[in-house]
Amino acid sequence: MSDPLPPRSDDARPRSYRDASEFDDFDRTQDEINLVQTRRVVEIDMEVHSVQTPRTPDAGIEIRGRLRRPSHEVFGGWREAFGRMKLLPFLVPDRVAALPGAVLLRLVAAPPGPSPGNPTINLVLFILTILTTFFVGSLYSPNVRATGMTDLLNPANLIQGWPFALTLLAILGVHELGHFFAARHHGIPVSLPYFLPVPFAFGTLGAFIRLRGPINDRRQLFDVGVAGPLAGLAVALPLLFVGLQASELSTISGQVMLEGNSLLYWGAKYLVFNEWLPDFATGLDVHVGPMAMAAWIGLLATGLNLLPVGNLDGGHVVFSLFGGNARYFFRGTLLLLAVLGIAGFAPLQAYLPALEHIGYTGWLVWLWLIILVMGPSHAVTLDMVTELDGRRRWIGYAVLLVFVLTFVPVPLRTFVF
Repeated sequence: MSDPLPPRSDDARPRSYRDASEFDDFDRTQDEINLVQTRRVVEIDMEVHSVQTPRTPDAGIEIRGRLRRPSHEVFGGWREAFGRMKLLPFLVPDRVAALPGAVLLRLVAAPPGPSPGNPTINLVLFILTILTTFFVGSLYSPNVRATGMTDLLNPANLIQGWPFALTLLAILGVHELGHFFAARHHGIPVSLPYFLPVPFAFGTLGAFIRLRGPINDRRQLFDVGVAGPLAGLAVALPLLFVGLQASELSTISGQVMLEGNSLLYWGAKYLVFNEWLPDFATGLDVHVGPMAMAAWIGLLATGLNLLPVGNLDGGHVVFSLFGGNARYFFRGTLLLLAVLGIAGFAPLQAYLPALEHIGYTGWLVWLWLIILVMGPSHAVTLDMVTELDGRRRWIGYAVLLVFVLTFVPVPLRTFVF
């Protein structure tokens, strides 16, 4: 590291380079010009204590000091100014300095801009997802009579899947568009939604968007994270009640596959039918129609996305709310999934029958996906100083409540009435 940048006033202290006012244009090296320009960008809003030059070309300039204005008011302007200099700023609390409110601004070479996406891929995936959800939806339709795969692929039968397909696509699509427009609002480069079609199960594995650039601060991360679940929930709830109104109560006997209850789904069935369902004593339950089933899947996807871990929406929310302390939520979530997954093993359930109500081995698959594929770590923002304002905090607590209401401990299970 080099010596700290001296004050702008003249003094007799030793220094490794001269103050900006002492240079003529022809006298400056490029490094000296960069340092002068860097200091001029920040000194209006920051009391600069020192500037340390990079020892290697790939190292960053480090500026230590105290902010004169709140970080959320100055960082956006800094990023624009440094962007024109091909630099990317990172602002963090200065753990070395003993002064309260001290910050460290590190400047590194900006990476290349995002490559343009190929919307054809998004369109093709969306069209395929329409076809697969219509196909799966037709299997839920009471109007389809098929004796083989040829009958199932008949367009007259496929079109019968529209209540299921349009309901599910609306929930997933609005969810992703919530993320998309929140990112665009903050100027974050973002892709169009990618839908994931599969010709079985629910007809899709969901959808996602890709952020193609860094996020300024936790406020922006929070806005992008909560916009999707809240937008999707606003569509899923009314469609769930409409779907339940179109469903019927029936008495079940024999072995059946049951969709799991979240607190929200359980309460919605009570509001519609005035019964806590299913009733395991009598076998009374809802014969769920296509629209209600699609809404249930949409709510299940909302609960999964709100798991407070890693780069899931819930991980963004808890990191935005609690900063470094979010790691405790991450660890607790991974432990919870492990416990629920292990509790789903049949030998354990035979020994402790109560585990049937909370155990589901599918959580072990999710645990594997989070640890090895998505990663359990949270997203990184450029400005780690800015915290959420009061309004966002209350919205964040409400979103955590939504997670509690939509989480399904046992999404699917067989039961003998």
